[in-house]
Amino acid sequence: MKKCYIQNLALNITDNCNLECSHCLRGKSCNNNMSDDVIEATLSQVKGIGNLSINGGEPTLAIGQIEKIIDYVIKNNILIEEFTTTINGTIYSEELLRLLEVMNNYIGEEEVLSMFAVSQDKYHLKELERLELLDRFRENVIKYNESKYFYGLRDIYVKLFREGRAAELDKNITVPLRPMDVFITYVDNKRKFDRENGLCNIGPLVTIGTNGNITECDASINHQNTIYNYGNVLNESIEENVLRRGKLFTNPKKFEKKAVKVIKKYSTYEK
Repeated sequence: MKKCYIQNLALNITDNCNLECSHCLRGKSCNNNMSDDVIEATLSQVKGIGNLSINGGEPTLAIGQIEKIIDYVIKNNILIEEFTTTINGTIYSEELLRLLEVMNNYIGEEEVLSMFAVSQDKYHLKELERLELLDRFRENVIKYNESKYFYGLRDIYVKLFREGRAAELDKNITVPLRPMDVFITYVDNKRKFDRENGLCNIGPLVTIGTNGNITECDASINHQNTIYNYGNVLNESIEENVLRRGKLFTNPKKFEKKAVKVIKKYSTYEK
């Protein structure tokens, strides 16, 4: 097993949420958090990540998992180019802001590359109104807006996938989930394909569920464990998994510009 560079790694750190939005792709929430074993099994395979995305559920309900992820990244010198998450805005978390600062300082760039957004769309606001949480939401957004790590309100501009609670919405505004193709290549310092010595580069996106399943980012909790359950990081490596179900490119130039662009930064990276 080679340590790999993953262009985008999404970690679904919790299936728990304090809302029941009618458009939620996850479906019925449950009190499952990503275990230490899954965090270690995933990140121990990785040397670099383009964007590390923290997903839920509601991430502020699993601050301990975020802290463990960041601690592991720092202790093991994993290259992170960007760190992002989206929260529902009903909880004001000083701990989240502190952890974003820790990660941004670790990334070491002058610009802000550790960021969070707050969900705001008609389904979300309707749920906040039902629970009489709109005032708290607005107060939290005002406070979050003071943080340099806040990059805005997140709305929905495309059709929703027919997953979770969204499967019960009007079918004219939803589409079936289309599994995402994954690609893998091995690139050496001369930008040539080298299976033995080259950087194992995977993209565009790998998603890990709370229990370690390799899955689709937008799948419901149920489907992550069934039809979109591609394997588990506790049983096989991400590299093996992608080689088994993805596409191997022996010409790196065909595997997006990112595969070639990252090799210089990756090969000279030190912390």
